[in-house]
Amino acid sequence: MMLSKENSSSFLHKLLRHLPDLPFEPALIPKLLAMTREDSTASARDLASLIERSQKLTARVLTIANSAAYSLRFKVSSLQQGIVLLGSREISRLASFAGMASAIGMITLPKGFDITAEWRHQLRVAFIARSLAKELGGYSGICGPSAKDEDRLSITPEEAYIAGLMHDIGKFFFAASRPDLWKAVEITWKKDTQRYFEAENEYWGIDHALIGAMVLHSWRMPFLLTEPVNWHHMPELATSYKMEARLLAAADHIARSDLNAKNGLCEEAVSLLPAGIDGASLGAAMTRSLTSANIEVLAAYV
Repeated sequence: MMLSKENSSSFLHKLLRHLPDLPFEPALIPKLLAMTREDSTASARDLASLIERSQKLTARVLTIANSAAYSLRFKVSSLQQGIVLLGSREISRLASFAGMASAIGMITLPKGFDITAEWRHQLRVAFIARSLAKELGGYSGICGPSAKDEDRLSITPEEAYIAGLMHDIGKFFFAASRPDLWKAVEITWKKDTQRYFEAENEYWGIDHALIGAMVLHSWRMPFLLTEPVNWHHMPELATSYKMEARLLAAADHIARSDLNAKNGLCEEAVSLLPAGIDGASLGAAMTRSLTSANIEVLAAYV
């Protein structure tokens, strides 16, 4: 049962008209990214002032920052104090996660949708994407100015983290808006050998990557984030930010594989990354990244 293109289009227009609001101004994430770049001159006070524009977001960030996982000796009573103790990038990541979790918390998901498992995966991809971007060098190294155009990476580690955090957000809105089709896709996916997005296309004509990209675009996220999300299952079709789409696709494959430092990266991930990479070294870096990540704690706050 595939919906017609007209019905799929109608669904998307209806969805975008009734999206939940983010608990912050749409420009907050791009501003956070700008403030946490290596060349930024923003102070802890500047970053705190930006996040504090949303009282709800501030409260959630402080709650998570004070969780046992961070093992702080002192209670974080203000964002500025949290930035000093945890660092601006950690606070930026917490704010991005809290904002996305808050928006998702406003929609009604069908019975059987495992929201905790989905967030664990989102967070795994986020930390892996961040580590990949860091290891590949961003503006320097293997993906720097001397690289081939198709291998050049312009995304920073923090931007890669947010792209990973958002990469499957379309699944939530698909399930909430069309629980009947979501259930049909689940049955097909578990029964057949198709990948999830292929099962979606069979029933739907569109997949969660496109839905997610359109949601993020409506929230005025930059193309640097929306394009990799849109193409993370078919990065070869991306016409812009192609390497970013490949990196996100690789992070998705790694998150679903039995990653360990001895075996290195899975073949699917290696095939998406620039030629000449050391799969074993990258595998070890990914393992370290996931070992130090607070994934279980963060997933408990959705």
